[in-house]
Amino acid sequence: MDDNELELARQKLDLVSLGESSSTYRLYSKGLVSEEVVKDDTMLVGGSGLSLCDSNDNSKFETKKALRNNRVLAHPEAAELAAIIQGLSWALELGVKSIQFFCDDPIILDYVTRKSAPNESIVETLLEKVAHLEKKFTSCQALAVERRDINSSVIKLARDAIASQTRWRDDTNTEYETCPACYAHVSPPSHKLEVSSGCFHRICFTCIRDCVSSQLERGDTVLCPYPGCEKELVLEDCRGIVDDDALNLIIHRKKEKAIPVLDRVYCPKPSCNFLMSDRDLPLGISIDPRQKSVARTCVECGLCFCKKCHVPWHYKKTCDEFKKSPSYLTSDAALLESLVKTEGWMKCPQCATVVQKNGGCQRISCRHCNHKFCYACGAACTRKKMSCNCSPQD
Repeated sequence: MDDNELELARQKLDLVSLGESSSTYRLYSKGLVSEEVVKDDTMLVGGSGLSLCDSNDNSKFETKKALRNNRVLAHPEAAELAAIIQGLSWALELGVKSIQFFCDDPIILDYVTRKSAPNESIVETLLEKVAHLEKKFTSCQALAVERRDINSSVIKLARDAIASQTRWRDDTNTEYETCPACYAHVSPPSHKLEVSSGCFHRICFTCIRDCVSSQLERGDTVLCPYPGCEKELVLEDCRGIVDDDALNLIIHRKKEKAIPVLDRVYCPKPSCNFLMSDRDLPLGISIDPRQKSVARTCVECGLCFCKKCHVPWHYKKTCDEFKKSPSYLTSDAALLESLVKTEGWMKCPQCATVVQKNGGCQRISCRHCNHKFCYACGAACTRKKMSCNCSPQD
């Protein structure tokens, strides 16, 4: 008896001992197909994750299985149906009599409830197997479920089933996997990470470090480096792999992303530079009531500053008066303004981010807030057209 048979026997014994074989169980399944690199070959690899829950949605048993049929791997719909078949067969082997199984794809639900018919022969064949298995239960019902309500552990199990097929051993009996981002052969788990942000791709530590470094440098959101993946890395994916400075910058970027661009305010004190939302920021103390709209107090260090001039508060002076004073002319804000003019750069009219154009036409888009404007005069651009009379060419 192999390990899978032993595990099935244990689960069946547990189910019988609970006296719940006649209860209605709920089956959640997920069939995934992924293009993986194994040694020097790229191939489609499939796996299913299965979770059997009681009527209160408490998970009782979980398992994972490989999907090896090449015809199934060629069709995502077939992979989902193959996972359902594996789940129903598993439930029958455990002695379950009554079951509800859930589909997060409305097309699959329409297939199994006979509301529509597929065009692919492999899908038709799998539907016949589903119908055959349904008849073996005293009660069997297919129900819809939102994709967001599918337990992440089911998806992880499917990814684990895929990962188990991508490993091999060398002459020294050392286990290896190929990183799909850089194609290096690495030994898990000491050199390979399973991304926990929802995609569960397995990436080597070197690629994680390089991806975090390059994406943070560009000011981008840190995404999983698996080709084509759009899932954002969570902090736990990077902890222990990148240094503390990078982790702190990831935290900062996440906070920044949560605040609308036009509401972002940074403390002008260099040793603080704390990011705040202007909506939640307390107003600073101003003698001139006209200046209260720009006076702010940093919630981190307590500095009273001018949001407009981005300097410590200029008491007894309006913004226009302060910008003519020696204090402003020697400030970092003034030096930046001078540099912008000297280099011929522009400030985004909407968020005041400094923008430098390296070529192309005059119509540009601010990377910070996505505002589109003319690089020559700052006029807004609408409907892919310039609203000014500037030449569109540089």
